Amino acid sequence: MTLGQKLKEIRRVFGLSQESLAEIMNVSRQAITKWESDDGLPDVSNLQELSKIFNLTVDYLLDNDNSLPALSMKKELDKEKYEMNQKGYIQIIKDNYTEPWEVYELLRSKNHSKLAWIVSDFIVGAGPMETLDALDDTTPYYLVKKDGLKLLVNIHDYVLEVIELPDKINDKKFIYGKNKFKQFKKIL
Repeated sequence: MTLGQKLKEIRRVFGLSQESLAEIMNVSRQAITKWESDDGLPDVSNLQELSKIFNLTVDYLLDNDNSLPALSMKKELDKEKYEMNQKGYIQIIKDNYTEPWEVYELLRSKNHSKLAWIVSDFIVGAGPMETLDALDDTTPYYLVKKDGLKLLVNIHDYVLEVIELPDKINDKKFIYGKNKFKQFKKIL
């Protein structure tokens, strides 16, 4: 898979147009078109930026490997345009995921071992770990779905972080990393 093919696939996964990727990278849409058609390569600084945005190594981007790993993306948000509150979060989601995307707000808690839950319940009482953990990370999480693609979206510190989830993951309740997620309500 060439760099151009990888860029097209990455854009497809995250629902990005050439214009929106160009805006994120501060380059022209024509530059993205040129890279995707394999008519040219990004310079070193743009390769580093692509690497940073999509959490991929420059080596991976340039290697003609045929497979894409599970993808992730970080996008800095405009501090003048958005507020970091419930209303601002919803606007960020609406600006980045319009129909036919389905968006669900998620409840998150740590995926503690059974022993940790038993010890916590015995020492402190019912449910304290979940309550303390909820206060520890109050950033919003969303499940975004379209055409079998599932993305875990988190908004924090004016950064939109998106992680591609395995396609077999349960939509209603799932574990990812050290966290448990449960659908709360549909947003879009």
